[in-house]
Amino acid sequence: MRKNTYHHGDLKNSIIKSCHKLLQKKGMADFTLREVANLSGVSHAAVYRHFQHKDEVLEILSAIGFDRLASLQKKVAQDKKNPDEYFVKLGLVYIQFALKNPNYYKLMFQTKREKESKQLKQSKLKSYAVLVHGCRFYLKTKKRKENHRSFALMSWSLVHGFSNLSLETNFPLSEGKRLNQSQIELAETMLRYAT
Repeated sequence: MRKNTYHHGDLKNSIIKSCHKLLQKKGMADFTLREVANLSGVSHAAVYRHFQHKDEVLEILSAIGFDRLASLQKKVAQDKKNPDEYFVKLGLVYIQFALKNPNYYKLMFQTKREKESKQLKQSKLKSYAVLVHGCRFYLKTKKRKENHRSFALMSWSLVHGFSNLSLETNFPLSEGKRLNQSQIELAETMLRYAT
């Protein structure tokens, strides 16, 4: 007899938790809803009562990823006495999230969707808003006149590019070794050049 690993009435959350475990372990392309059912301790049909297909679950996980990234970036304290340090820490949080959660990061940023759920759209906007507000704070504190939205796009491109290079190539790691720096130290150097 199959052992249920969820509390009665909480099957949907149990399925999402199982998908989270499989995503972290295997990546988005390499697990099936049948595996999710087995890990959740329910029948395959039970999973389909809550989700029509795997992409629906992956979209929820993507929204969770954006929410987690936003939450981490919100924890970076704005420091009027040292805005450069704030800017660097804000960028490092993004890069560290990508390096610690590569399968989430790829799901969030490397998955094309023709239509997105309201939940995912809101999570993406909230996450980007943290960066935009952070850049506005940084520029205002530094008494710089650049447009904060343009500066946010530049800043995002910087950390996003570094994160992608780190996940897709060996370049940041090998370049860091040449400079006697870890990947994170190299990222910090890069961000300091941008201040």
